Amino acid sequence: MGNLRNIIKKTLNEAAGISFEVRTWAKIIEEHVSNEIKEFQAKEKANQPVAEKPPVSQGPREVDPVLGFTHFEYLTDFDNITDTAYIYGDDLTLTPDVREDYPGIERELSGKMFKVYLSGDGEFEVEPARGTYISSDDYLFGIKELVEDHAVEGGIFYDLEYKFLSATQGGMGDGPGEDDENFGWGDIDFSDFMRNRGGDSGRWNYGNWARWSAPKLPEKIIIEGTQYPEAYENFKVDKWVITNSGRIEYDHWKSGYDEDRNYVVYLNMPMGSIGGSMLVHEIKHAYDDWNRISKGYPAIRDSWEIKNIYTKDFEKLVLGGSFKLHNMLHPIIRYYYLGSKLESPAYLENEYDNASFTNYRDVAKKLMNFKASNFINKKGEPAKGLQESWTNLLIDYNIPFFRKYPNVLDFIRVTEKYFNKRGRDILRRIDKMRYVHNKPAKRYSYSSGTNKPNNKKKNDDLPY
Repeated sequence: MGNLRNIIKKTLNEAAGISFEVRTWAKIIEEHVSNEIKEFQAKEKANQPVAEKPPVSQGPREVDPVLGFTHFEYLTDFDNITDTAYIYGDDLTLTPDVREDYPGIERELSGKMFKVYLSGDGEFEVEPARGTYISSDDYLFGIKELVEDHAVEGGIFYDLEYKFLSATQGGMGDGPGEDDENFGWGDIDFSDFMRNRGGDSGRWNYGNWARWSAPKLPEKIIIEGTQYPEAYENFKVDKWVITNSGRIEYDHWKSGYDEDRNYVVYLNMPMGSIGGSMLVHEIKHAYDDWNRISKGYPAIRDSWEIKNIYTKDFEKLVLGGSFKLHNMLHPIIRYYYLGSKLESPAYLENEYDNASFTNYRDVAKKLMNFKASNFINKKGEPAKGLQESWTNLLIDYNIPFFRKYPNVLDFIRVTEKYFNKRGRDILRRIDKMRYVHNKPAKRYSYSSGTNKPNNKKKNDDLPY
């Protein structure tokens, strides 16, 4: 495997891990998809019968502004809403003011998941998700600020099946103490709002009631790679097949050569928001796979990591299943994913774009500082409930590497060595990339602040 990795590295046209062929295709795909969506929606509009004008009482009008975000929408199903979503702390952008007011908050974010509830009156409620613990509840004030910023910037949230959601404005009508179903919307009925959202994105624009249905999106877009010969020359994908999906992923199970020897890449993404650093991330996976397969080496789906760790059952754990486990196990699952040799090249691309995308440097430090001793009590035994949860995991999920260690402490000790080594390697790669591309890490000034959390509270269950 080591020789294969060295050969692949020599064939990649990269600069300190950054693949500009990937970025060329990302720009092309983003523009191509945008144009196809516009053409698709123009045809849809032309084929639709002329809509009847809405009643005068519900026509275009000034609307009392709502207090803020009121619910979550699924990115691929605008008519499906919920008041609850989840967000990984790693996905939140840590701002200098929050960092200053809440020293040490970065330790409370990494590897943690938070439950976010929107009450319908514009207020966020944030709490650690099941299995997540923080050292002091005082940090929740800072985390709430970051969650609100994330929503304002159009950031993605998740449900427990890892389908993507966005925070949306619109009267839910169930705010505390508010019995009126039209609370926040004057005389406009909320059911009408759900049917008649305006704007090209299918979401609410104040005062716009001219459109009576959210615009449709194509379910699939196929891009012929040879249409773009310059990009094709360096990264020969014959077909890009992009399917509208509530998840963002490169499908390594399906991608590769078809029966006609065309190289096909399958991407699953929310069709209305394709682009940016997340698109680069998935195309980097496709690029790594293409370099393997096109040169006759095993595909990603045939790699040791996929067969022994990143199985389909492991994916279920990563996509929310791990939060049913002991609270000390689910961060380990998250870091096996983030620290894998399959994921680190793609996250390095995101670090190049924006270090706050996943805070990958902090992930590396967490891996480097992982200690098995944190999982053992004073008697030298595993923490309460840890062995039982581990045994259930081995029974319920087919992950061959994990099943080699029926004793959870044996697994934890092996994990310490693996994580520590992976952390050092990832940090070295990040530093090399930053040096080569003249991207110095952001530095923040610190002060004591008046809202410094009370860190005296100790939680012996915390693994880090």
